[in-house]
Amino acid sequence: MQYLSNQKLSPCKESVKQCVLKRPMTFMKLVSETQCASETVEKYLSEFLKETTIKQKKGKFRIVYSPELEKDILEFYELLLNPTIKAIVIVLLKSPNELSQIELVSITEKSNPSISRGLKLLLEKRIIRRNYHAPYSTYKINNKEDIFEKLHKTYPEIYHNIDGFELCYPQPKIFLDIHK
Repeated sequence: MQYLSNQKLSPCKESVKQCVLKRPMTFMKLVSETQCASETVEKYLSEFLKETTIKQKKGKFRIVYSPELEKDILEFYELLLNPTIKAIVIVLLKSPNELSQIELVSITEKSNPSISRGLKLLLEKRIIRRNYHAPYSTYKINNKEDIFEKLHKTYPEIYHNIDGFELCYPQPKIFLDIHK
């Protein structure tokens, strides 16, 4: 019986390792992707962390990642865990024009204070640039190629399906859940 038990656990161990080495992810996303019990994932993560095969960052979310991952990629991943920031980045990537805060509120269907906080953080991280116009400002991504490269490494499902995101006017809608 012990032999069969170890045989079942082995695919989970390899799956946990491969998922984390491929791209950063939260603990719960790892549990979901490996389809292993959270206790089993935790057991293997502990082993890999001791061996320094993988690293983790604890904050609002527990993020596990490859030791080779660059710091800016990890920070980008963590930043986009916020759904409002993710929505702003996707909308600005898709939009051929600079957009105002009011347009971002309308397109993303997020609240004005939430968009305001997201824009402030993206400005601080120098991901977006603000252009002043009287009486409002517009925003755009500083380096779209860099953001696409980071998306490819952190959120491949968004990167590969970016064409599926639509910006609709005047009834704005953006479909952030591409798994539907």
